[in-house]
Amino acid sequence: MSTATTTQAGATHPHTSLGHLNFLRVVRSEWIKLRTLRSTFWTLISAVVLVVGIAALVAFAIPDKTTLLARVPATQHAAVEAQAAGFTLTAATAGLTFASLVIAVLGVLVISGEFSTGMIRASFTAVPRRFPVFAAKTLVLFVVAFVVGLISSALSWAVAVPVLTGKGYTGDLFAADTLWAILGAGVYLGLVAVFALGVGAILKSTAGGIAGALGVLLVLPIIAGLVSSLTQTQWLADAQRYLLSNAGQGMSGVANGGVDPWVNVVTVLAWTVVSFVVGAVLLQRRDA
Repeated sequence: MSTATTTQAGATHPHTSLGHLNFLRVVRSEWIKLRTLRSTFWTLISAVVLVVGIAALVAFAIPDKTTLLARVPATQHAAVEAQAAGFTLTAATAGLTFASLVIAVLGVLVISGEFSTGMIRASFTAVPRRFPVFAAKTLVLFVVAFVVGLISSALSWAVAVPVLTGKGYTGDLFAADTLWAILGAGVYLGLVAVFALGVGAILKSTAGGIAGALGVLLVLPIIAGLVSSLTQTQWLADAQRYLLSNAGQGMSGVANGGVDPWVNVVTVLAWTVVSFVVGAVLLQRRDA
């Protein structure tokens, strides 16, 4: 009788650790995981160094405006002046592509590392529905990559503008276009991280995930560019504007074949959402 009563009483009280495991606690857990990964620090530092370092190299490598104009006939000065107007933007954003590759690697590692060590099973045991874990990873990763992108982009502009204005070129660190370009670069790197996280969830492999993410960001634009130039295929040349990396460059202020800024944003969001949704669905349906 007493045994039955004890069992009944115990059955009416669920495990308190699961009862209080809300989404904010899951987010905090994912933040601790990301923060304590050794690869996180070095990856993020590498992204900042690449963006700022390449911006500095390009800015210092560009000759001063007087020297540049002296190298061409007077009849070509107007064309050179028009081209030179974009030198500051070119220098400030030159390292963004490389930073996006580094951030993509981090995005894949965040989830593929847990698959390889089996830690993902513990996470799914604590949160059986699984999606909150993936959503928390996404939120934490986006915020971290966004902040790093914002800081690195702002620093790259802070380096490029004084160097190039000292050489006679135009550039305003606090102009509206510059501030939007800095914000766009930050958002782009945040979305790249989420895209790569989705790829990692789909492939469940570090090597495969990195190859897939870098293939979309780097290899696909190169192949599309080569094929379109060799075959003179106009539709393929037009389609390149909607590749993830090209649209991302457009978000940072770089001209993307005349595509409107909002189209660049929608394009990057579309790539990210597809990767995220497919990754989330497969996480729900497959064994960890």
